[in-house]
This record gives sequence, C-alpha cells and structure tokens, in this order.
Amino acid sequence: MKFLKDTTADSKGMPLVLLPGTACDERLFLPLVERLDHEGPILTGGMRGARSMPAMAQKLLAEAPERFLLLGFSLGGIAALEIAAQAPERLAGLILIDTTPRPDPQANAAPRRAALAKARDEGMAGYILDAWPRLVASGNMQDEDLRRLLVDMAVAAGAEALDEQTEMAIHRADSRARLKDVACPALVLAGAEEQVCPIEAHREIADGIAGAEFHAIDGAGHFSPLEKPDAVAFHIRQWLASGSASASQSGRSRQGADMSENDVKSTKPAALKTREPVEQVLQVERRDYMDLAPVDRPRSQSLEGFDDIYTDIVDYIVRCTHRIWDERDIGLIYSHYTHNCVLYGTLGTIYNREDVVRDTIQRLVSLPERRGMATQVLWCGNDQEGFYTSHLVTGSGRHTQYGHFGQPTGRTFVSRTIADCMIHRNKIYREWVVADTMAIIKQLGLDPNAFAERFAKAAFDKGLLSLDIGENRRLLGQYPPEAVADTSIAHNELEAETLQWLHEVFNQRMFGKIKDVYAPNCQYHGPLMKELYGIAAVTHQHLGLIGSIPDAAYMPQHICSTPCEEGGVKVAVRWLMEGHHLGYGILQELGDPTGARLQVMGMTHYHYKDGKIVDEWNVYDELSLLTQVKLAKLAADAQHPA
Repeated sequence: MKFLKDTTADSKGMPLVLLPGTACDERLFLPLVERLDHEGPILTGGMRGARSMPAMAQKLLAEAPERFLLLGFSLGGIAALEIAAQAPERLAGLILIDTTPRPDPQANAAPRRAALAKARDEGMAGYILDAWPRLVASGNMQDEDLRRLLVDMAVAAGAEALDEQTEMAIHRADSRARLKDVACPALVLAGAEEQVCPIEAHREIADGIAGAEFHAIDGAGHFSPLEKPDAVAFHIRQWLASGSASASQSGRSRQGADMSENDVKSTKPAALKTREPVEQVLQVERRDYMDLAPVDRPRSQSLEGFDDIYTDIVDYIVRCTHRIWDERDIGLIYSHYTHNCVLYGTLGTIYNREDVVRDTIQRLVSLPERRGMATQVLWCGNDQEGFYTSHLVTGSGRHTQYGHFGQPTGRTFVSRTIADCMIHRNKIYREWVVADTMAIIKQLGLDPNAFAERFAKAAFDKGLLSLDIGENRRLLGQYPPEAVADTSIAHNELEAETLQWLHEVFNQRMFGKIKDVYAPNCQYHGPLMKELYGIAAVTHQHLGLIGSIPDAAYMPQHICSTPCEEGGVKVAVRWLMEGHHLGYGILQELGDPTGARLQVMGMTHYHYKDGKIVDEWNVYDELSLLTQVKLAKLAADAQHPA
C-alpha cells in the first residue's frame, strides 16, 4: 500500500485505506484527501495482483493496518464489501462511493472482454474516451482537465491491470445477502447522475447495512470524488464527526468545531447534523393520490408509534391531511395533534388542539368545496428523534357558503399553502402554516383593505399592538451585515450553500448573486399564483419584496432537503423577514410608506438541477402585511386620538 499521508510517528487517528476503481490510481483521491483533514495516516491500496475478488481482498488485508477505516470507489467498493465479509473485525468504518453490491450480469462479460481487447490493440486512452459519456454528469462533459486525468490514469495502469480488473468485475459475488452481516458503521455516497452503478444499488446497500447513511451528490456522475470533491468530503467529515465511525484509536471522534473555515466553499458551518439515510420513501410530484396513500403497500420506513395505515413519512403527511381536509374527518386531529400543540400562522398563533379543530371547521364552512392537492413534501428526521416535513399544497375550490369571507360569491380560486410540521409518534406537536390568503381574496373579487381592517380590529380589541422595536439583527450600530451566513441549521453542503447565498441576496442586498445560482430558464411560482420565468423575473420579485421593507433582516428558521426523483435535489427553507414599511415595492396594497413594523413569515421550496435552481415555489401572505399596517395605524390612533 502507498501512503498519501503518513502520520504514523505521532498519529492520533485511525488509518484510512482508500481503494480506487478500474484503471485508476491514487490521483483519484487527491482532491478528496486535501479536503478531509484526516488526523490519521491515509493509504491507497493497489487493485492489482489478483484475478478474483476474494483473492484481491486477501492481498489487501495482508498489506493493511490491523484496524482501519476503509473507503472503496467503484471496483474498490466491491473489494471493500468483500473485505467486510472476510474480516469484519478489522474495520472501524466503511465508506462506499459509486459502487454496487450486485453481481455482474452474464451479458456484461462479452462487452467487457471486447473493450479489453480493443484497449490492448488501440491503447488505454480509447477505453476511457469510449466510456466518457457514461462516466460523468452532464454538466461535466466538457471538463477537459477531468477527461485528461482519467485518460492519464488509465494509460498509467495499462492493459494488464485492466485484464485483471475485468476478471474481478465479471466474477464478483452478489454481496446483497451479506450486507446484513456488516458489523461496522457505513456511509454510502453516489453521484445523482450515476450511470455505471445505479442509484438503486446504493440504496440497497444503505437499506441492507444496519444504520447506514446514504447521500446522493448533486451535479456528479460516476466519478463524484473528482467531479464534486467538496460535497463528497463534506459528507465524510460529517459522518466521522458524528461519531458514526471509530475515527481514532483512542475512541475520540472529531467534532464539528474541528472543521476548517474553507470546508464548504465560503460558508462556515458549525456543528452540522448528519442526515438520516434516504429510504424508499415515496415522492409526490409524479404520483397520483392513490399511489401516495396506498391500501396494500408494505411499510417502507421505520415509523415506531405511528398508525399502521401509514407506510412512510410522506404517506403520513399527505394521507392525514387529505383525510382531515378533503374527507372532512376533522376528528382525526385528536389522534394526530398533541393537546398542547402550537400552530403558527401569518395572522395569528393557535396554542391548543381544540382551537385547531375549531379553526379547521370554520375554514371548511367558508370554502366547503375546497380540495388540497399535495404538490411536494420535503422532509428530514426519523421516528426516534422526530420528523420534520415541509408540505406544499395547491388548494382549489369555489366560494359557495357564508363564512369569514362573507356572503358567497360563487367564484373559484386556486392558491398555494406550505405547512411545516414537527411530528413524533403519529402526532404533530408544532406547525407553521403560510397560506396565500390574499390570492383567495383577490380571486373572489373581495376588498383586501376591508379584510385587513377587520383582522386588525379583532387583534387590536384583544390588546395586541405592533410596536417599533428599533434596530433588527441585520445591522448592529454602524457595522455592515455579516459577510458569512450562520449555517448551523444546515444538514449538508447544499443546504449550507443555500443559506449562504440567501444571506448574500437578502441581508447583504447582493441581488446580482441570483444570476449565479438560478438557471437561465428558471421558473418562479410566487404569491398570488404568479408564474414567472427567467432570472430577471426572480430578481424583480425579490427586489420588490425588499423594496417595501428596505431595512428588513432575513432570518432562516429551518432548512431540509430531499433528493428528487426528477433529478437533482429539492430544498425547503422556512424564514422570517423583519423590518419597517419604509419604501415602495411589489406589495401595492400597502400604499405609501407608513413606517409600521412588519414581519413576514414565508416558506420557499427550491429545485436544484446540475448545480442551478430551476424552480422556486415562494409562499408568503400579503394580507398579513396589510393587516400589520392597519394594526399599527389603530395603535397610533389610540395613542394620539384626534
């Protein structure tokens, strides 16, 4: 084995052994090693000198330290699984990247040997160039430096190495039945655009090894350690820091505070949490309700304490919402909310279950034909610590009955709502709901000012006042906004990057950043059911919101992300903006600046593909802001009566 980092003289850390893939060498891991800051020695094992995987594993074990962390990429990952089967007691942890537990299909043997014969005759460069379209993500196809590196490694390996590695690949074992016997913690990573080793194969590994953690790397294909070394290193650091693996011989695991300032580009994530493994949890976008709430689907996720009817956390939130709101089984609130639940809305807060029941009844009285269609559900967590879901619903219906919207108009409406829930053992104990009430009022042809005045008067009569609280946290004295975002609520690199650019745009007012993070053909799904396209439209909408509240501080409250079956990753952010009505913007109903203190609660879902945002769903309620302006006027008039 070859040392990439030799610290044996004063090492405090567990040795880390890296196993490269077919026609690769230690250069595959150099960008990763630079970013890991691992305390122990780092070695690479050569995938040479054997023609079967059991023999290769025996050879590597003979050269390896007595106990070590093992990272295997592609063919090296297959060898790592063989090592875990032969000598489980020697592994402190197992990291598998862009690999598979499956046997090689018999039909692959002939093409593999034909490619070997061509490489002997025409050279190893052609071996890589022929496979190139399947090796990297679409966004990296034009990366000449990456292509040259893969060619250089293949040429250095030579056809004899390829011959041995081809036979190892053809005759490899089916490791799926052995996964349950893996005795050490495991981390599984794969490029989201992986074409060589299917994403499903990685999920099989994560599902098969108890407690294994899985992450898909956005913007990467088969060679994720070279395509996205920042993201790969981030997940490995977090996994080690979490104590999932025995990272040191003394049993001491690295903590988040040991991370360097350059760990996640320009962000500075402190004590980031690890994500739960991605399980076979349904996604909403491409499925009919009957698929989302099946009658015969076996439970695919551990849901201790949940009703038997639910198969995973997405099924839970979609099905119980449908049963309560669309099937009108309002009494399910008693079994799905705690008695002391807190529900935060844009026009007030509810502090107990009985009021949730009453509020639900009143909303259904006003809009008895309303239907809410699940648009997407993003989530994180588990059944032991609790789940967090962010549920985007597209509601539609007709105003046919007297209620808090007044006399029925007979008009139809469509609006968006995002509800974020904290759930434990079948019960929601905290919920944030942002409903675009202004969209409904305008579509029903009603007067927003009259509604805002009514809501403001009701709050004022209860003794609620909106008072100027002075400086907010965006600016302290004469200092400019902080240069680096607080990313402590992030769970992964993409979430940390999202918090950083949001800080730059909304707190530092660097609206030019939008063009760097959004795709040119992006779509903006905004309040009042706006459907806009392109970077200029996104910029205009966000600049217009800040225009009405030019001193606003943007404060993210929660973030989570879920790999998307359509490709890429979706990220949900719940946020608050706090400031004063000091300017003009897109919120026309607010009128001339009043100086009133305003607080905006909003929720946004972003869809990242190939490193860019292609869709944004942004929900906040303009009626809430108008109500706050009216309430401030009532408070001012009370203090200084005419």
